[in-house]
Amino acid sequence: MSRRASWRTALLALAVISLGNGARGAGGGLIETAHAHALPGSVLTFEQQPQHTLHLTLQFPREDLLIAAPALAALGEQTPGQPLPKPLVDQIGDYLSHHLALSEDGDTLPMTLTEAHLESTYQPQLGDYVLVITEWNVKTEKPEPDSLLLKYDAVMHEVRNHRADVYWQTPDGATRPLAGFGFFHSAHGVRLNLQKARQE
Repeated sequence: MSRRASWRTALLALAVISLGNGARGAGGGLIETAHAHALPGSVLTFEQQPQHTLHLTLQFPREDLLIAAPALAALGEQTPGQPLPKPLVDQIGDYLSHHLALSEDGDTLPMTLTEAHLESTYQPQLGDYVLVITEWNVKTEKPEPDSLLLKYDAVMHEVRNHRADVYWQTPDGATRPLAGFGFFHSAHGVRLNLQKARQE
């Protein structure tokens, strides 16, 4: 065997070992090896509205949604900046309603999808990509709730290194961080301290 062939064999063996050796979790089960993920995660921004209502803007890259929800493949054929067909908006709302929930003092809050659209964006380190942007109204028990429990895993249940960042938007348009989490925290829910965000 030539020296070049032996090097190729050694490199191939190393690659196989590296891919096969995932970390083991607390229960002894194999955890999938994380892969590089260039696109940004989900961004959820809450804003207080009158009459016991919060407004939520939720956005994430279209490419990641198509991995997580192949049934929404028609979304990949839509042109950013153009209105989405109503049946597709309904599909998006139905999908997200299974992966997004808010509760206040143990009671699940009603959420209504009011808009969904695509927006082209660009970042120097990432290039061009498309965002799915959805707008929601959330009915609350109190005029200004102190805290909410958020459950969200719309993309991260399939794209395991996808993360979510949550913000509070003040009346003057400033944003304040509420939470940041990944897949392993999404199942139990994340507490959002709205009272603290209002006072900062």
